[in-house]
Order: sequence, then structure tokens, then C-alpha cells
Amino acid sequence: MTKHVRRLLLGIFIGLLGIAVYLTPQGWSLEEEYGLYWLFQLRGPAPAPDDVMVIAIDSQSANKLELAAKPPYFWPWPRDTHAQLIDRLNGAGAQVIVLDLIFNHKTTSEHDRQLAEAIRNAGNVIVVERLHNEQLDLTNDLSNTLPLKLVKRTSVPLQKEISAAVLAHSPFPLPDKPRINAYWAFKPGMGDAPTIPAIVLQAYTREVYEVFIALLGKAHQSDAALFPRYQDLTNNLESVIFFLRQLFVNHPDIRQKLAAELRNNTLLDDRQKHLIQAMINLYSGQEAYYLNFYGPPRTIKTIPYYQFLTPSAGNNELSHTALEQVRNKVVFIGLSATTQSENEIIRDAYHSVFTDPEGVKISGVEIAATAFANLLENKPVRPFPYAGSLGLLFIMGLTLGFLFPSLSYKTLTATSIVLASAYAGFAWLLFKQAGIWLPLIIPLFIVIPGAIVGAILLMHLTAREERDQLLKLFGQFTPGRVVGDLTRQVNSVLHKDQLAFGAILFTDVKGYTTLAEAMDVRQLRLLMDDYFNVLSRSVKENNGVVSEKIGDAMLAIWEATSASKTLREQACEAGLAIVNNIHQFNKESNHPRLPTRIGIHFGELLVGKLGSLDNYIYRVIGDLVNTTSRIEGTNKYLGTNLLVTSELINGIDRFLTRPVGSFLFAGKSLPVNLSELITCRQEASDRQLLLCDMFSDALNAYQLQRHSAIQKWTEILKLFPDDGPAKFYLHICLQSPPDQWKPVIEFTEK
Repeated sequence: MTKHVRRLLLGIFIGLLGIAVYLTPQGWSLEEEYGLYWLFQLRGPAPAPDDVMVIAIDSQSANKLELAAKPPYFWPWPRDTHAQLIDRLNGAGAQVIVLDLIFNHKTTSEHDRQLAEAIRNAGNVIVVERLHNEQLDLTNDLSNTLPLKLVKRTSVPLQKEISAAVLAHSPFPLPDKPRINAYWAFKPGMGDAPTIPAIVLQAYTREVYEVFIALLGKAHQSDAALFPRYQDLTNNLESVIFFLRQLFVNHPDIRQKLAAELRNNTLLDDRQKHLIQAMINLYSGQEAYYLNFYGPPRTIKTIPYYQFLTPSAGNNELSHTALEQVRNKVVFIGLSATTQSENEIIRDAYHSVFTDPEGVKISGVEIAATAFANLLENKPVRPFPYAGSLGLLFIMGLTLGFLFPSLSYKTLTATSIVLASAYAGFAWLLFKQAGIWLPLIIPLFIVIPGAIVGAILLMHLTAREERDQLLKLFGQFTPGRVVGDLTRQVNSVLHKDQLAFGAILFTDVKGYTTLAEAMDVRQLRLLMDDYFNVLSRSVKENNGVVSEKIGDAMLAIWEATSASKTLREQACEAGLAIVNNIHQFNKESNHPRLPTRIGIHFGELLVGKLGSLDNYIYRVIGDLVNTTSRIEGTNKYLGTNLLVTSELINGIDRFLTRPVGSFLFAGKSLPVNLSELITCRQEASDRQLLLCDMFSDALNAYQLQRHSAIQKWTEILKLFPDDGPAKFYLHICLQSPPDQWKPVIEFTEK
């Protein structure tokens, strides 16, 4: 299976994982509980429309109006007080008055009469009905361990006088959840009846109702006389709303036709078109909506009740200022707390995404006002379409699952943070500008982390397989610990070329071509197998990696992230071990001798892939390998067996070495300082030490172009007649005068 197929399968799995979590009740609950909450927090408060305001019944008003006998127990109030308020609001030009108060029983007859008369005179008062829950037991067998029960929710009837006087009355049921996020505009469990926000919107748009009906007749191609008339709004507003709702539900095409008629109408101003569009959206829209809260409690303009009434010793100016603010507005009147203690007394308060840090909840009357404002502005919170959310999660998972495994760990972390931030920013912007609610929790905490984990696992799997391939390519004698170190630094993902520090050891057999021509192929193969076993064992015992074996040559490497002294010492020990082991191997009389030349160099190396796509191999790349091969070849000029560079032995004094000069190889611009690696210093003989001292003295004279160098080389050869480096330099000195001796020996051939 190719890596691209694996990444594709990972992407599909992550995408399906996101979808699976989203489809579960727990997944949606996470989005609603935390995703929606954080979108509101990121957005912050938003300005509420000027068309709506709340008059708050609170303890402060009770005290100001001298209605609180035992503060803060300020409820209920005498109904003549409400009658007085309604008269004042009506006189000030309030468009619609909504009473979120309890009027289901009689109080003082005179007060009840005054309230009913005030409501009737205003003609624009809507009352929120209270709901009563009744639990019905549907089982007769008392021994039944699973009794069936049904909760019946019914409206509590208003007092008759008040019910007959109001423009409309309806409940405002809310979901039974710890935090209120949504509401019903039309309640399915109540016969698809309209709730308070829908009724208030229709009452508020009465001024354009006749135009709406005329446009509706054109769009539906029906006789407009069949539709409810304007007077029906006053006589039976709930029936008008129910009729229009059913019409739009049964004929979905009306929405587009009516919208087209509205666009083409040039006689209506912007406000009229906006109100008609709000009705179209209401009747053709959903049963329930998510609340688009404007902010913490009392973000919607809220004025205390007492400011609209003038106490006996009060200030008329305060009342006048308050009344000026209600003209042409929808005014909601209800209990609204300012402290946690008031919340506990009122009990008509709910947790929301903006619950005050001190625990002050949003009042039921402000929720109703918020719902109406959302309908009027056509700005509810709109969850991203269901199919769109599933597609978004799948595409995100597919893309990230395919992309992430191709990144390095550092890039993966940075990319994940950037993508998560970008997605959160986009979700916030969409929510802020259009109220569109994108999934937030599942993408950020399921899909992206899932893609990260999956990518890491896939990278480890791929790295493991490629490490096995690397081990196979670098030889069967490769020590596992070294391969672990190598592959750990050669990018744990093993998908990019990586620069590191390494020692390279290169070997070659002197006279191998002649030997190969003279021997039987099968015998030669057996001989070389035994020979390479000796070399590989020497490398393995010193933690090296046999990279390649071609013909009679072998390449071994030691790799680290820095110029490790230990690594360089191990390479030297391996070189000496090869010299000793091959010497012992050549003593055997049953096979030809295989004199071996060795070169060791240290520097930067590149271990990477050669090839493309899935057809590639790992190789050590760079000038270090080529230079090491040249160093090994220098042995045949100097008559030595083991040459190393100054870069390898710098700072190491464990070994006895003798500098043999600087050499510039063909095609190179920088010389290489070479030394012969002789033995471990503690094992060095007196003759070896003497040779090193004498040779160092002679080489210094040669480099200073002193004629005495010839005598010094001659003296070395008297004591060490087989010393190759001394012969090499004596030959140079005898070919030219001292002033032509070059400190750097240049090779013109590779």
C-alpha cells in the first residue's frame, strides 16, 4: 500500500469520525453547550434594535412606588398600578404592549375593572399566558415496574374580563434545559399554535397588513377577499396567524413569489418592505429558532417600572423622560432582577450564554423581547445546514488526514495551530456578521486532534518501514542502536533529506582486479564473503553502519547530530580493527592475500532518498563520500594502509598518528591534511614512536623547503626501509630543487 493511499484512508477515517461524533446526541450537545457558548463570548455584546424595550418590575421600583411592605418581597402589585402604566404607555404612543404577568385569578374588583378598561382602551395589549404541567398516569396495574406517564402542558386561562379586553394572549414555552438557547415561534405540541414572539410580530406589523394581503393575493393567485381582513387582527389575532402559517406551510412556493412581488413594488418605503419581509420570514420559517442574545441581562434597553409613574412626592420630569422613549416601540413589561437574590425570589429567570458572572440570570420577559427582536431583524442564530455540516467535517478530516502526514513534527504543530485559529476566526466572523453557527467543538477538538494523532501514528508506521529498509540497505551487520540513532536524526518522518555529522570509512583491496581475473567466480565470491564478514564485524563491533559493498570496496558510516568525539574514536577503532583482523585473515594459507587500504574522513553528510514517489532508496550523499574514496586511494601512493584526516582525529590523543602532509585531489579546491593512523598510543612500540618523531622532523624540513629534508628521509629509510611515505617524499625531493617543493601535494588524476 503506497503512502498516498494510506494518507487518503487516514483522511477518510478522520472525516467519518467527525461525522459520527456530530451525529450522536453527545456530539450535538457539545456543540450547543460549548461551541455556541464560545461563539457568543467571542462575538461579545451586540446592539439590540431600537424597536423593542423592557419595563422592569424590580425591588427598586417597588420601593420607589411604596409597594414593598417587606422588601424584597415585592410581588404581586395592585392591578390599578398596571392600569395606570398602560394608560401612560398608550398615551405616549407605544405600538404594542406585552404584559408578562399573571392574570389568571380575580383580585380587587375595582382594580380588575380598571386594568381591563385600560387594556381595552389601548387596543394593543398582549398577555403572556402561564402554562400548567399535569402528569397523567396511563397504567392501571400498580405492580407494573415500568409505569407509563404522560406530561400534559396546558395554558392557564386568563381572568375573563382581562381575556376579553386583550388584543391576544398566548404562552411562551421554553425548552426544559439548564441553559436556554432556543424558543418556539410555533409550538407543535400545542397544535402548531403561535407563541408570544410570533403574535407580537404580527401585531407590530399591523400598519402594513393590508399591503401584505394584497401582495399575497398576487403571489398565490387567489382572491384577496378570502384572506383575513384587517379587522380580524383586532377580533382574533391568533386565528389570523394560524391561517397564514398553514397557508405558507401548505404552499412553500408562496415565499419566493411573495418576495419577488415585494422586490418589484416601488410604492413601498424601506421600513414597510422590512416589516412585510419579517412576516414572510415568520410564516415560511421554522417552528423553532436559536436565540441570538444581544448580551448580558438588560442588554435590551430596560427602564425600571417606577420611572413611568409619578409617586405622590415624585418628579414629573423623570416620568416624562421615560415616556418619551416608548413611542412606536414594542414594550415588554415583566419581572427583571438585578441581583442573584432577586433571581431566587422571582424564579422567572434563566441561564443563558451571557449569564452574569455574579449569577444574575436573564429574565423571561427579556428572553421574549429577544425572540421578538430576532424575528423582526431576521437575525436568529442559524445552525449551519445539517448536510453542510456533515460535508464540512468530512472534507476537513479528509484534507487534514491527507496533508498532515506529509509534514514534519515542527511544521505539523505550527500548521495545526494556524488552521485551528483560522477556522475559529472564520466561525467567529460568520457568526458575528450573519449569525451562522458553524460546528466548532468537533472540528477543533475531534477532527484536528484526530488528524494530528493519526498523522503521527502513520508517520511512525512509515518511519518504521523505511527504517527497516534503511537497515536492509545499510547491511545485515548493522547494529540496531546505530540505525536507531541514524534514523532518529535523519528526520523521524524520513521524508526529507537531512544534514548531519558523520565519519565515513572506505576500504579497497590492493590488486583485486588481477585477483578476480585469475580466480574462479564461485571461489572468488566465497572468498569475498569471508572477507566482508571480517570487515563488517569490525565495523559492527565499533557501532558503525555498513552502507554499501560493491566489488571489493566497502563504505561504512558513523552518524551524529554534532561533531561527536566518541563517534570519531569509534571510526578510528574500526579502522585499526580492520587492519588487525585482515592481517590475521591474510595469514591463513588456504586463500590468496587481500591487502586492504583504508581511508577515513569526518564532516557533514546527507542521508536522503534517491528516486521519486514510492520508488526510492536511501544513500549517503555528498562530497564527504567522494573525498573519503580519494583518501583511500592515496594509500597506494604513500604505501600506507590506513589514512585519516585531521578533521577526524582533531582533539583525540588516544591514538598514535603521524601527519603525512597536505594533498589537493583532482577537481578539488581545498587541500586535505592526512595522517597515518598507526595504533592505540598505549600499545605503541618504541620503533613506532621513533618513526613518528623522525618523520615529523623530515616533513617539517620538506615543507620549509630545506635541503636537509633529503638527508632526513634517507636516515628514515635506513632504519625503516619499507616506509612508504618516506620513499614518496624522497622521490619528490630528488626530482627537483628545494625551491620547487610544494607544501601541498597535488594529484592531477582521480
